[in-house]
Amino acid sequence: MNLHMDQKQRYAQWVDRVFRFLEETGPTLGNEGRCCSVFQSKPVLEHQPDVLFLGYNAQEDYGYVPLTEERFWEGNPSFYADRMKWRIWSKPYHALAFADYTKPMEDGNFVFMNAVYFGSKTIKQLEQLPNAKPAIAQCLEFTKEVIHEVFKPKAIVCFSVADGFDALNTSFGFESVISFHPNRILPDGTKLECKWELKLGIWNGIPVIGMPHPSARGISNDDWGTIAYALKNLLYRK
Repeated sequence: MNLHMDQKQRYAQWVDRVFRFLEETGPTLGNEGRCCSVFQSKPVLEHQPDVLFLGYNAQEDYGYVPLTEERFWEGNPSFYADRMKWRIWSKPYHALAFADYTKPMEDGNFVFMNAVYFGSKTIKQLEQLPNAKPAIAQCLEFTKEVIHEVFKPKAIVCFSVADGFDALNTSFGFESVISFHPNRILPDGTKLECKWELKLGIWNGIPVIGMPHPSARGISNDDWGTIAYALKNLLYRK
C-alpha cells in the first residue's frame, strides 16, 4: 500500500473516532464546555512535517458548538485569513524571522493543533467542569495517537511550558528532560540570557520543546530574539 495513502487512511479513521467522541462528550460538559477546533492548520499527510506546534486548548468560551469533519481536513478558516493577527502565531513567527529561520512556520512544513479539544476561558475553568477530567485525558490520548501514528513530526513545540510541555510530560513521561534559560552572544560580545525558561525532552524518539506561551506578558524583544535563536538551533535539520 502507498505510504501516503496509508497515512491518510489512518488519519481518516482517527478523525472518525475523534469526531464521534466530541459529539458524545461535548454536551456533557455543560454550557461552559466548548467543542472547539482540534486543528488550526490543515493536516500534513504527504510527508513528515518539520514541526508540530501544540497549544493546550482554545482560549474561548462560547458554550457547546458542534464541529464538522471538514475542520479536521481544512483547518480553521480564521487561521488562514488572519494568522498574523493571532499573537500565539505572530510572536514566534516574527521572532524566527529575526533569526532568519521561518521555514518551520511555512505552510506544508508544520501542523498546528490543540492537545485538548474543548475550549474555555481558562484552563482552570475547564478542569472544574463536570466530566472534564476523563474528557481531557481522552483528548490527550488522541493527541498522542495522531502525533506518533500519523504525523510523526521531526519535532514538537509546545506553546507553554507549564500548560503544554509539563502537562504532557506528566501524562506520558518524556525522556531526558532538561530545563534551561537560553542565551546568545551579540556581535559586540555582549551575552544576553533569557529570563524565561525553556524545556526539552524526548517523547518516543521525538524532541519536544516547551517555550513560553506567546501571549505571556513581560517577554522583551531581547527575550524573544534569544528564544528564537534557541528554537533555530533545536529545530534545524541539515
